[in-house]
Amino acid sequence: MPGELALVSFNILEGLRPLAQRAPERRLLDRQRRAAAIGLVRDFNPDILVLNEALFCRAHAGQAVDYGSLFGFPHQAAALYDAAWGNAILSRHPITSSGELRIYNRGGLTAVISTPLGALTVASYHPHPSRSPENKAHDFASLVAPLQGPLIVCGDFNAISPEDESDRARLIAAFRSFASEPEQTVDRFIASGELVFAELAKFGLRDAIPADGRRYSIPTDLINLDKRSGMRIDHILANAAIEVVAGEVVHSPNSNRASDHHPVLLRFRLTSP
Repeated sequence: MPGELALVSFNILEGLRPLAQRAPERRLLDRQRRAAAIGLVRDFNPDILVLNEALFCRAHAGQAVDYGSLFGFPHQAAALYDAAWGNAILSRHPITSSGELRIYNRGGLTAVISTPLGALTVASYHPHPSRSPENKAHDFASLVAPLQGPLIVCGDFNAISPEDESDRARLIAAFRSFASEPEQTVDRFIASGELVFAELAKFGLRDAIPADGRRYSIPTDLINLDKRSGMRIDHILANAAIEVVAGEVVHSPNSNRASDHHPVLLRFRLTSP
């Protein structure tokens, strides 16, 4: 709609590469996953697309993926943080500056975007799931502390929002089938959410997804048909300069084919100064 912007945040599972359990392939991108991801983005036509696990978003070991061209965005900021692993922020509007937060094995990415409604800063960070809740919260604080103006922080937080009703016993029972330490893993997701969201609240950031759009973001059918392990760990937070129009974790046939994560969609306006 005129006067609105749209952002999609999406963990694309190892850069849309062929999954290891499938027949060996030499292609850098899986054809089916690629087509599903492109179709999903086309359906929502966002102004901004934020990608986690954007492998080879910059050249590494002689390989590179131009995610801007892949998804049809003329502007992009991208950075690697651990060999081929990386984050990318794609935009239909000019990116005037970008920056990084680096820790020993992960990285956050920020971009200032010149939108038709004014300047907007977008930040994304995908902490390792095993990183301690305290360190995750510290990382996010370091990422957003220098940022000013209208701000959106998004990505795979590997953290469950404290506003979500988490059934710890159900999650632990589901995690027993694939996690070596199910209790500790589930508790880390829960504690991470409590500390990360509390820290971001100090910067005026709130969950931008309305309650009726807060579906689980993982797993999709691609990776696990048992939805007892379902939880919302992909988030979009915004400060008071962002007026939320609509938002949801998107469940669709394409999102179930493209990745192990469902993407998160936000439609918004910038408030008047």
